[in-house]
Amino acid sequence: MLESEQARLQALQRLAILDTPPEERFDRITRLAIHLFEVDIALVSLVDEARQWFKSRQGFPLPQTCRTVSFCAHAIKGEGIFEIEDASKDSRFENNHLVTSPGGIRFYAGVPLTTSDGFRVGTLCVIDSHPRRLSYAQRQALIDLATCVEEEINRIGLEQEIVHIREARRHLEEAEHQQRSLVHALASLNEISTSHELSLAEQLNAALALGCGYFNMQIGIISRIENNMFEVVSVTAPEGVPLSNGLSLPLANTYCDMTLKTGELLTLYNVGEDNARHHPCYSQFGLEAYIGIVIYLDGEYFGTLSFSSDSPRDTDFSEADKLFIKLLSRWVSAVLERQRVDTLKNEFVSIVSHELRTPLTSVIGGIKLVLGGVTGEMSDQTHDLLSMVLKNSERLGELINDLLDMEKLLAGQINITCEPYLVNELLSMSLEENQAYADQLGITLKFTPLKKACLINVDFLRFQQIMANLLSNAAKFSLPGSNVVIVCDESEERIRINVQDTGCGIPSGFKKHIFKKFSQADGSDQRSKNGTGLGLSISKALTERMGGTIGFSSEEGEGSTFYITFPCLKENADANA
Repeated sequence: MLESEQARLQALQRLAILDTPPEERFDRITRLAIHLFEVDIALVSLVDEARQWFKSRQGFPLPQTCRTVSFCAHAIKGEGIFEIEDASKDSRFENNHLVTSPGGIRFYAGVPLTTSDGFRVGTLCVIDSHPRRLSYAQRQALIDLATCVEEEINRIGLEQEIVHIREARRHLEEAEHQQRSLVHALASLNEISTSHELSLAEQLNAALALGCGYFNMQIGIISRIENNMFEVVSVTAPEGVPLSNGLSLPLANTYCDMTLKTGELLTLYNVGEDNARHHPCYSQFGLEAYIGIVIYLDGEYFGTLSFSSDSPRDTDFSEADKLFIKLLSRWVSAVLERQRVDTLKNEFVSIVSHELRTPLTSVIGGIKLVLGGVTGEMSDQTHDLLSMVLKNSERLGELINDLLDMEKLLAGQINITCEPYLVNELLSMSLEENQAYADQLGITLKFTPLKKACLINVDFLRFQQIMANLLSNAAKFSLPGSNVVIVCDESEERIRINVQDTGCGIPSGFKKHIFKKFSQADGSDQRSKNGTGLGLSISKALTERMGGTIGFSSEEGEGSTFYITFPCLKENADANA
């Protein structure tokens, strides 16, 4: 019985009809009942756990009464009409104050109202202050009216069910949209992390821009927190917002101090209506919405990742939003760790390179003096051995120079001084300087001068360094007896300088790594071609520093074409004039 009553109450609650305003569709039925049965009172009564509440009432002043004095509470226990001819003579009601009070109830007739799922939740009842009995026709009429009330009640239930279905559909659509947005954002983050064009710092900036777009917020910040100071490591913000890398603020003036106290994630979607409106960050910066999370490196907190806006959000952040920033924070932690490792590696390479170059220069100079006969004649075996040592020492010197160049490029310490030069003169000198190396490999370098003069704005020494890398690579990977050809493609605005070879080509799986540092298609100790794996990476950085672009096309087994492109400054009629 207890379980049955609990189920009945749940069915009543699902109707969402209790404590709602009067409605004409019910009132017209109770008015009709007063007229048909010539009674004092007609009610549509609903019985909950502790009371009977009247959805419609005629002739009764109270909106509800206690269930303990309710006639309707008895009526819902059975089926059909529950009729009391004279309540003053009924042992169940003779002491009820609704009966004993002046003008109290004598006659009662109620028909249970049943929901579509079979629960009796209330009655349509008629009440009078005089004893009486319903005729057969009146009983049938009361049942018919009760059926009309039932239909209206169940219609309300159906309407509520439709509302719930629509609400559920809306939530599903929102959830689906959020999931799609999350998947799209994670796919975009994957593209950022696998991009060969972006440095780690640029990846962080791109990830912040992605987060701002995902959350529809203006400001994204990666911070470092130390000694109660908030330092901006990376930021994306609208123009005019005074935020930049390296900016420091007292931690207490930022929402990030609240984030640290949570230990992980903090969300504020409408600060103006939240206790956080008393925070210094709100009074100083007016940020209305915020989501931030603690960033950890090696198990210790580093700072925070946060997104904020000067406009409040309509709703709080969703679970999908919270999942996205958690995943993004882990990605940011990984990138920051890579930055830290790269910094340590570059510092180590710099120290080692500088420490090696000075003694290595002395070693190379000494070997050359000995090979030049300063110490007298030597045997052929000794000469060959020293020649091999010299060759390996020079290769080590090239590696050190490349490492130092790369370090300077990363630190922005290479000075680039661009001046106008004729392309024909630049390329003719490139051939002249690199032909000796090509001759050692049995390769011929060829170049057909341009018919029209073309000036490009480059740093002479750095341009020749780029061409030396491209020509030496082309010669190194070509078969003896073949040609390496420089071909220029001109347009009105740009010139493209192509270095073509007919060598082995680049394996398809290696193409995406071609401009990375230390990249070599054959990375084994037994590789047939010497090199540091830094030349193309340095060439790319130098080309872009001078305002150019670099690229390549290649088919494995059919050769490669590497090209650099620069804007043309002007053209004259005759390149040889």
